[in-house]
Amino acid sequence: MKKRLRLTKNFEFIAVYKKGRRAGCPFFTMYAKENGLEFTRLGVSVSKKIGKSVVRNKVKRRIKEAFRTSYDDIKSGYDVVISAKEDIKEANYHEIKGYMIKLLKKLNLWAGNKNE
Repeated sequence: MKKRLRLTKNFEFIAVYKKGRRAGCPFFTMYAKENGLEFTRLGVSVSKKIGKSVVRNKVKRRIKEAFRTSYDDIKSGYDVVISAKEDIKEANYHEIKGYMIKLLKKLNLWAGNKNE
């Protein structure tokens, strides 16, 4: 995932939390807000409650990969923040990706095939 497609600054995360729409699932909460750009950016927030750095980094990698592989089917011009919940430790990549697509559809950000 290219650097410009990521949210890195604290104020960017705060803006999405405050002004964005929200949807949740057992593994994470997704926030989305229009960003006025031609591309969609992702921010991932994994708290220390999830586990030690090895576990947190594994969770982040799975979320980023699920987002990257779905990127072409996601509408452009949004900032998306995914905030992980504790149950995500037990989730595999396919469960994470499935819930991510479900929440993207719920927030009306899914531009891909409606039958997925």
